Formats: sequence, C-alpha cells, structure tokens
Amino acid sequence: MSLDRRGGGEPPLVLVADDQPANIQLIGQVLDQAGYGVMPARSGEQALARARARRPDLVLLDMLMPGMDGSATCRALREAGFADVPVIFVTGAADRDSLVTAFAAGAVDYITKPFVVEELLARVRTHLELKIARDRLSDMLRERDDVMHVVAHDLKNPLSASLFAARMLRRAPEAERDELLDDIVRGCEEALQFIQRFLARGAEGQRLRQFRAESLELREVVMRAVRAQRPAAQARQMEMRVRGGARAFADPVVIRNVVQNLLSNAIRYAPEGSSIDIEIGDSRTGHALLLVMDRGPGIPESLRGQLFRSYARLASARDGAAQQAYSSGLGLAIAKHDVTQMGGHLWYEPRNGGGSVFGVELPQQRDQSGALEVVA
Repeated sequence: MSLDRRGGGEPPLVLVADDQPANIQLIGQVLDQAGYGVMPARSGEQALARARARRPDLVLLDMLMPGMDGSATCRALREAGFADVPVIFVTGAADRDSLVTAFAAGAVDYITKPFVVEELLARVRTHLELKIARDRLSDMLRERDDVMHVVAHDLKNPLSASLFAARMLRRAPEAERDELLDDIVRGCEEALQFIQRFLARGAEGQRLRQFRAESLELREVVMRAVRAQRPAAQARQMEMRVRGGARAFADPVVIRNVVQNLLSNAIRYAPEGSSIDIEIGDSRTGHALLLVMDRGPGIPESLRGQLFRSYARLASARDGAAQQAYSSGLGLAIAKHDVTQMGGHLWYEPRNGGGSVFGVELPQQRDQSGALEVVA
C-alpha cells in the first residue's frame, strides 16, 4: 500500500514529541531516512499547538515529558479533534500500569526505549497503513451516502409531480384529465431518464454527478420544470409566469432539476394565491440569467450565510413558524453545487416589496477546451 497521502505525493507527516532534543534528533533522522515528514515538538503543549497548525498523520509521543505528560497530551489531542490520528507512545517503562494508562488515554501502540530501528519503522508503517485503510473506508461510506442523497433528491421532484397529478386526476373534470395524464407520463419519463443515466455511468465506472452540457434554449427547460410543478401550484391557487428567453450551455436534466427545486420552494413558502415570476434573459457579464421570484417570507439576513448548506437549521426551534419557513434540506445545496460545477452561479437576494429572488447565471457557450462533460 502506498503511503503517499497528503496530496502532490507528499509523504505522511509524523509529529514527534519529546522533551529531550537528542531523542527528537535520533527519531527524526530514522523517519527522514525512511521517507517520512517529521514535525518536532519539545513539550505536550507545543505538540498540541503544532498539530492544530498542521495536521499530522501519526504521533510519536514520549510518555514522561514534564508539564503536560504523554497521557495528558494524548487526551488533549483526542479532545481537539485528532481522535483519528494514531498515537504511539515511546516509553522507557513498559510496566503494566504505565501501559494501561497509555491505552486508556487513546494510544494505539507503544515502543520501549532504547528502541530497535526496524521495530520503530514497522510499527509506524503498520499504523499508518491502518489509518489510510480507515480513511478510505470512511470516504467510501461518505460517497455511498452522497449517492443515496443525490438519487433520492433527483428522483423526488419528477415522482412527486407524477404522484400529485395522479391524485388530482381522481377529482379532475374530464377536460383536464388528458393534461394531468401528460404530467404523470412526463414525470415518470424524467425519473426513468435519470435512472438510465445513473446506471450507464455506474457501468462505465463514472461518478454519479457527471454532467453532459449542451447548447439549449433555457426557456424550454424552464417550461418543462413549470409544467412539472403546475399541479402543486394549482393546489395552492398559485400562478407561475414566465418571461423572456436566452440560450445557455448546460446539462438540461440538471438545470431542470435546479429550476424545479427553486419552484418547489417558492410554492411551499409563498402565500396561497400569490404569483411566482420567472424571468429569463442575458446578464451584463455575458451569461444566461434566470430569476425565480416569489412573495414568500424571505430569508433573514442573519441566516443567509447558511442557506446553501446541507440540512442547515435556519431558525430557532423555539419559533415553530420560522422553523418551517426557513428550514433547509439538501435541495439548495445540491442546486448550488451543480450550477457551480457547470461554470455558473446561484445566489439569493431579497425581493423589493417582500419575498425572495433566486438567481442563476449560466455560461452561454462551450468552455474553450471544447469538453462536453463536467465531472463533479
């Protein structure tokens, strides 16, 4: 297993904490000759400060330092957010009580002084390999969770629209049933299209959030999103008004999902019977510009910095109404990420007269490299 893990081929960094300069020099030379980076510290306090300044991959810690001893330093490192960094104690006493104290403080191993060079290097390498394996497993689990969230989010909009239209169909007059059936079919087709793209990318070993940008008429994409959200808007007697047009260079499926997310939020939070205005045009910076405007409660200035964070709590739990109005899920975070990855910009601003404006800027032409895919 390769131990290059700090980016750019940089070797693992070992923090060596010992109050004796000769010990630091000796251990440092051994590690340096073996290809490791070395960060020395002469005390427990200095070890903690240096770890905070530059995160180590492993710590070699003298057990009997004056002041903050090895056990106290180990506990302080764990409490400071370094619980995943393996700590190996270097001790002159290997009695049972000392070892129990060391492991209780969070050490993963120990080595006695005077040490054998080969033993020291073997223990360091073993625990670095274990840490790398744990980190990779953690990354895999996090990626799995991300995939689950993305799949759930990207399927939610079209399936929710289809389900809503199906419920409306039960009590709709004959003249409206064909249109509702079209909405149901359209939502199912969009969900199927996403599943097919997802499966194809998985078979090719590609990442899920891979975009296929193309030149498109932004108004056409917006109108598909509007049609998908129409049943939900009609249920609250709300009107969606679309003005203007522009060409953009983006992934139509992803942009439609972004617009549907913005419309879904507007329908949910704006007053019943109000209107949602969607304006499309060219920005002063040469981008395609899309604005989604509503007359909802808006977002307080103190909470806007958290708006695009996943599952951010945007209001105090004491205020039930505000909590409902300003709760954040995953949709805006994904929308922000996707627009940014396609070379665009998504932002929020308050609307004159009350309400919210969500703006989207998208490139109008292909990147100069000519690439049709953007990998997130």
